Amino acid sequence: MRRMSLRLRRRLRRALPQLRHARLHDEHGAVAVVTALCMVVLLGVTAMVIDVGGIYVERRQLQNGADAAALAVAQRCATGSCGDVNATALGFAGSNANDGASQATATVDTAAGSVRVNTGVQTATGAHVLTNAFGAILGVPTSSVTASATASWGSPSAAVVFPFTVARCIYNGTPANSERWITTNNTCTDDKGNAVPGGFGWLDESGNCAASVDILVQVGSDPGKSAPPCDPSKIINTTVLLPIYSTAQGQGQNATYTVYGFAAFKITDTSWPGSWTNNPSSACNKCTGIKGSFIRLVSLDTVTKWSVSKLGGPTLNASFVSLSQ
Repeated sequence: MRRMSLRLRRRLRRALPQLRHARLHDEHGAVAVVTALCMVVLLGVTAMVIDVGGIYVERRQLQNGADAAALAVAQRCATGSCGDVNATALGFAGSNANDGASQATATVDTAAGSVRVNTGVQTATGAHVLTNAFGAILGVPTSSVTASATASWGSPSAAVVFPFTVARCIYNGTPANSERWITTNNTCTDDKGNAVPGGFGWLDESGNCAASVDILVQVGSDPGKSAPPCDPSKIINTTVLLPIYSTAQGQGQNATYTVYGFAAFKITDTSWPGSWTNNPSSACNKCTGIKGSFIRLVSLDTVTKWSVSKLGGPTLNASFVSLSQ
């Protein structure tokens, strides 16, 4: 019995190293399987990161192109001629793409004063999809990338402006970019045929050298003023929005004006009692009024910079363009 016990112990001692080696071999195999699985996941994530990054960069370029194209088309439409909108959209979309290529189409709604531009990826080979660097591994070899933008244009219907309103007959009778004096000596008739002495009127102020005007609301007058209620040097050689009135009613403090729309006017000189123009002429020798020209204004500045609170007024010579989506 004792001999058998000794033989058993010897056999166990000889078997233990082999058992330990077999266990370690199994563990190494399990680690290899887990490592392989992790590598597959890691490669998949890497592929997604690289391809998603490429898609993001491409979409950013397409969005920049759509924004630029929409603003460009809207700006041209605001001048009265949209031109070839698709050619304009394609040119601006392509110039914003790193490879100079991009799909682009433009749809204009002149009644609403808006344009929508859609852009899409286009490769140097003419393909309309982006080839994914690693997406094919996951069964997604290509991606379609697009972007869109909408821009609007319009003329003011309400704004806070210089408190000086000009008769529509003065505006209609003055060629664009033609410098002239608007003084108390000007005469014409309003839309109802009533005489409009002077052709302009001072408006009730809503603030310092400012009047709040809405084409839907008649605006009151502040007669008797002989000079603007602000420093003339701050408005000379600047472009302001002048409310253009169609009809005038009443007299003195009871006078009211029906404003038709807003026009851009570049002021080059002023003349008031006590502050006469330094350049007297036959048109103005100690006159009361302002000198300048009605100019075409198509502004990409925010309407708030011009104190415009609403668009949608009749189209005169001032339009504002902005991205609406």
